[in-house]
Amino acid sequence: MEDIAAQIVDKAQKLGCQDAVADYVQNRSFQIRFARNEPVISNRWRESYASVFLVHDKRVVATDLKDLTDIDGALERLVKIAKASQRNPEYAGLAKGSFRYAPFRPDPKVLALQGGADFVEAAVNGALAEGAKECAGSFWRYEDEHVLATSNGVEGHDHRAGLYLSIRALVSLESSGHGIACASRLSRFDPEKAGRKAGRVAALAKDPKLGQAGRYTVVFDPLIFGTLTDQVARRLSAYSVVSGFSPFGKKVGKRVASPEVTMWDDGSEESLARKKFDMEGVPTKRHALIQRGILKTYLHNTSTAKRFKTKTTGNAGLIAPDAHAVFVKPGDWSKDEIFSEVKDGLWLTNTWYTRYQSYVKGDLSTIPRDGIFHIRKGEVVETWKDLRLTDNLVRLMKNVVALSDATEQMMWWGEVSLPNFVPYALIKDVNLTRSAE
Repeated sequence: MEDIAAQIVDKAQKLGCQDAVADYVQNRSFQIRFARNEPVISNRWRESYASVFLVHDKRVVATDLKDLTDIDGALERLVKIAKASQRNPEYAGLAKGSFRYAPFRPDPKVLALQGGADFVEAAVNGALAEGAKECAGSFWRYEDEHVLATSNGVEGHDHRAGLYLSIRALVSLESSGHGIACASRLSRFDPEKAGRKAGRVAALAKDPKLGQAGRYTVVFDPLIFGTLTDQVARRLSAYSVVSGFSPFGKKVGKRVASPEVTMWDDGSEESLARKKFDMEGVPTKRHALIQRGILKTYLHNTSTAKRFKTKTTGNAGLIAPDAHAVFVKPGDWSKDEIFSEVKDGLWLTNTWYTRYQSYVKGDLSTIPRDGIFHIRKGEVVETWKDLRLTDNLVRLMKNVVALSDATEQMMWWGEVSLPNFVPYALIKDVNLTRSAE
């Protein structure tokens, strides 16, 4: 693996590239899909590819090479594309090696797994025990090995693995719940808990009534609060700020959230996205994003750091910096105390289709799905449907009243694309409109 990464970088330099990055990846994945409470198909993948980044006379190209049988020919074609492209005046080079990396390894119990039917069974049985009638979803075991080489002397090897299960539980077409289990260690993987959560929400969501528009105090389940924190982290990429896709421009050192909110990015911490280095080879570490509501930093690679007159945060991707894994500091409220604080409000459990009306202002809308529960004096009194959350990202974060005292790792393909470790959140004055409005 080391030879292939080094070969790509060496060839790129011989073709006249000033900078080059090659991340050679071997992926071994296993999946079980299930429907109607039973496994229906299993798949195994074993693939190799190389993520390549080349700079020729400040002309930048990046791609994944899926066919590695003709590396020289592929690189020659990429350089030809680069020569026909425009120069990138903002490009400021790569981080200079060498670096020392923390010696962590994936859980050997995860690596040793050969199947996952028992995890699927545990999740389904958990949902059925809570009143669900039908379940569907998928289980994944991931394993990746990465070898990184750059033209600035970086050489790195990383081995990553994790487990993921997503389950949707149904009582009827209008009564559903969603549960997530994900972990990088087998001892922390709890599919039964995910199934019970999905089944409990689906059972509570029976016979929904048309929801009433208005402003409410809302309990955000970790799955939907993770959607908000995922959006915050993505909008804190320096690339998002520069390109006009962020409401956090020129706000470093200013209040962007409630004093209850402290969150950080950390690719070195135990998570489904744990990694030793970013795509420039810079070691990952913890970086405070928001501390007691005050914005501390954007996420940088070498080029954006130079533009902002600061240092890289070790968040480089091939093109733009991005978060690795997001952690929200838990509060000092129990989950029950969070709910009991709501005299007349809502509990939202999930969402999808988050879209922006204005990225610069942070105006967004998203559609709550699964259980939308009307709460009085801390108790669910009825289930609602057909509502849309229409508000502002910064305003929502500033209106956080309380956070629960435990976090859960949330990630799923629909809305939470990064691992987000989040608690239950109580947010005041949240604007809900009718979905047809």
